[in-house]
Amino acid sequence: MTSLNALVMVLVRASLEPAANTARLRTEHPACQVVIRVVEADLAAGGADHVNMLAIGAGMAAAGLTAWLAQERDRDTADIISEFEKAAASQGFASASLVEMLKTLLTGPTGMDQTAEFMVRLFHDDEEAFYDLIVRSSVASVDHGVRAPQPWTRTPMPS
Repeated sequence: MTSLNALVMVLVRASLEPAANTARLRTEHPACQVVIRVVEADLAAGGADHVNMLAIGAGMAAAGLTAWLAQERDRDTADIISEFEKAAASQGFASASLVEMLKTLLTGPTGMDQTAEFMVRLFHDDEEAFYDLIVRSSVASVDHGVRAPQPWTRTPMPS
């Protein structure tokens, strides 16, 4: 099985590619292409281990860098999350899932229960939004939570 670090680094590298800034369709975004390949591989294997590891890793990377940014700016993480939410809204990016995940990781009660419950609920309620959250988390990680990701047209994930 691929390590969590290896999967997340592939995703982060994809988020740094120049095409990540110009993608208009989801399938054009390099990070989304990574998620699609991982989902397809998991489907072929009859599981979801890799995509779950990717979701956890991308979320932890976004949360870790958000906490680092707050420390560097001598601010509370809730302020940084709020700043990201405002920047995303001003650029037309729906950030609710990403903001909710960051809040459960950084401003909620101690422990991972609330984050796990959120991720499971999101997967069951809107599988596409779950995969989208993985991509958005990697983009937020690369941008250190200060710039909203480029909006793109939603296209269905492969079934």
